[in-house]
Amino acid sequence: MADSLTLLRAMNGIHEEDVVMAGKLYWENSKPLHRRPGRFAALALAAALLLALGATAWAGWSIHAAEQAALKENLNIVESRVDSYVEYEEAPAQNGLVLLSAVNDGEEERVYLNVYPVTEEEAAAFPDSLRLWWEIGGTDCGGFAAPNLPVELNLSGSEAIREAVLAHAWDRETQTLTVQCYLPVERVRAAADTLGEQAVPLRLFLARGDGDARCFGPIPFALTVEQRRVFDFGSVRYYDRETDREIELLGLELTPFTAVWKLRYDVAADFHRPDADWAAYDPWSRLEDKVGIESKLLFSDGTDFSTGGALSCPIEDGVVMLHCAWGSAIDIDDVQKIVLGDTVLWEIR
Repeated sequence: MADSLTLLRAMNGIHEEDVVMAGKLYWENSKPLHRRPGRFAALALAAALLLALGATAWAGWSIHAAEQAALKENLNIVESRVDSYVEYEEAPAQNGLVLLSAVNDGEEERVYLNVYPVTEEEAAAFPDSLRLWWEIGGTDCGGFAAPNLPVELNLSGSEAIREAVLAHAWDRETQTLTVQCYLPVERVRAAADTLGEQAVPLRLFLARGDGDARCFGPIPFALTVEQRRVFDFGSVRYYDRETDREIELLGLELTPFTAVWKLRYDVAADFHRPDADWAAYDPWSRLEDKVGIESKLLFSDGTDFSTGGALSCPIEDGVVMLHCAWGSAIDIDDVQKIVLGDTVLWEIR
């Protein structure tokens, strides 16, 4: 049986979830952060897994099991009763790529992978000269990937990111890098249709500078089931004194990780176009931000949650769709009331 030092080394990869991703900005919410287990807790978990799996199984899957446990804790999966989360048990490695877990956030599938071997020099090259991306083989579907970092980190500058990657996303003992990919759901569905298969061949690429890219995988991957709750406000009018503007709030589509606020105002179509008058749009923009940032989802235990500002705000048939996202899941089935200031948008009856 492995001794304590071996177990601790195996558990060194435990970390929490976040995304360093171009074009994506995730903010922390009001729910309590889930801290990394200390070394005593890591050892206890390691011992439990060792007894359950046996020394042989532990030796082959330990680093991956540790990452899965940390991901589930950090994503708040159990507490928030997330049905769209899937954890892959002892998934076989394909050319240095292991599928750990995935969760459907409504618009994108968050996929967590372990890739190895990745040297310390390679891991330390992110973000300046190390590039990571994913592709679905046989299609033009692909996108950016990044090392998986703790949600509570507020990083500024390449050096801070580099240190965080080595401390939290890379395991020295196994030369393993934990990576997160965002796969647009509709594009993956289209790729599956093109290939005629439900499970698509997912590959990960790693390249430094202008050098040739290393390919890991492919591994078969299928989308997980979406979990969504729709709130119909009917037509609630909200007047904002600060901007002297009024909007109509229509509803909210909520997943454990994302929100789409639906609102309408008379001149919305004039401002949601490339040649809009941005100076005139400014008060409406601030009012749109207020909807996401200042609205509160109230839960049965008395806590509340803000979805934060919108990452994008397309307009569809005159309705502005504020798309918001965050890191750790919320329990969408426990929402009791939704308010914006003193205005009640929805409440359970």
